[in-house]
Amino acid sequence: MRMRIVVLAALVAVGLSVSATSASAQTARDTARAGVGRVPPAVDDSILKHSAHAKLVCVACHTSLDPKRDPYRGIAEPVVCLRCHENAQFKHSFHPGVAAAIRSGAKPKVACKECHGAHDVVSAKVPGSKFSESRLSASCGKCHEKAAASFAGSTHNTALGKNVKGAPTCLSCHRKEHLVASGATDSLTAKAAQARACLDCHLDTTAVRDLVAPSTVLVPRWDRGMHGARLMHGDSAVASCVGCHGSHGIIKKSEPGSTVGKDSIVGTCAKCHGAIETKFNVSVHGKARTSAKTDSITCATCHAEHAKPGADELPAKAAAAQACARCHDPVTLSGSYGIASDRYKGFSDSYHGFAMRDGSIEAANCASCHGAHDVRAKDDTTSSVDKSHRADNCGKCHKGANERFDSGPVHGKIGVRARPARRWLLPVGLLLVAGAVGGLTLFGRRRRA
Repeated sequence: MRMRIVVLAALVAVGLSVSATSASAQTARDTARAGVGRVPPAVDDSILKHSAHAKLVCVACHTSLDPKRDPYRGIAEPVVCLRCHENAQFKHSFHPGVAAAIRSGAKPKVACKECHGAHDVVSAKVPGSKFSESRLSASCGKCHEKAAASFAGSTHNTALGKNVKGAPTCLSCHRKEHLVASGATDSLTAKAAQARACLDCHLDTTAVRDLVAPSTVLVPRWDRGMHGARLMHGDSAVASCVGCHGSHGIIKKSEPGSTVGKDSIVGTCAKCHGAIETKFNVSVHGKARTSAKTDSITCATCHAEHAKPGADELPAKAAAAQACARCHDPVTLSGSYGIASDRYKGFSDSYHGFAMRDGSIEAANCASCHGAHDVRAKDDTTSSVDKSHRADNCGKCHKGANERFDSGPVHGKIGVRARPARRWLLPVGLLLVAGAVGGLTLFGRRRRA
């Protein structure tokens, strides 16, 4: 009997020991969980007090928190910035996905916290803050690395670093509704909006001049130029400002590496005008570009980059003739390049020149005979003004023209370079007219007598 009592007591002791151990373990787990729950979120008060939200209490943003509950348990729900910043989706057009996601209730790829931070949010108006003018490109560049690297070497960034009046930042252009997500709009809409954005700082108006520095390149009437007019009339294939000048890496044409500089503009124009480039490269002008004297004409020499005041009022043929006169009239160019300085003067004194000045729209101009982009030397057998081609060339306007049709001077040569018969023609004609008038006057007096 005693033995049974001893065994039963031993079993009870073992059971109590196991229960005590399990109870101790559970209590330890609960204690540990409670200990973790009592640890407050890691927030550096020194950072928070310098932020834009320093005056707010925690629950103003973290609305799921109950300050009366102790210890804190669980994970706080995400902060909804739009509760206070409800207009942010309309101000952030440069991130169209953000607004679209907000309206649809989806999670945006780029959230407020990723750009602005959390407890360290600082207003962009504070000098030196993340989105202040001096640091904006670096902040945006964390995601847009290629654009930031290109912008770093641009004329705009150089001006920004020197605090030039009106120098643009990323948001100066991208805050305007012209850069949209890929495929979200047609190219015509995007190009027209890009042009308007560029003209906001480069259109020659009183309002723009007050906003930018005097050194800013201003455009008089871009919409009257060929590219601008076609774009405004709905041609989506025509070049825009960005198509020629680039976007983030814009450089002045006077600086090396510019897409519109003298050494590169022909290639830039060739992106749309490849066939014309082929003709230009074999012309006298194109060949001169590869010679030691590289200051020969480019596309922009004849074709104004942007419309000039009054340029649209000139007839096309008169404008073409004036373009040639820029190089073939001044005496200053004849000495350096051996260009005859009387070519345009001779043309002006010719039948064609007189007819053009009288307003004839059919009179030939320089390009009518010599060509435009494929101008060749007159002693080149492939030239349109070579002797073997003159009959056909003149026949474009004068039907039935033969090889003897242009036996006289074409440019209306003057002075000692003219043929003797031409040199005496005007003086002899004047003498004949004077003699006829004098004879008629004398004859009339005798009859009255």
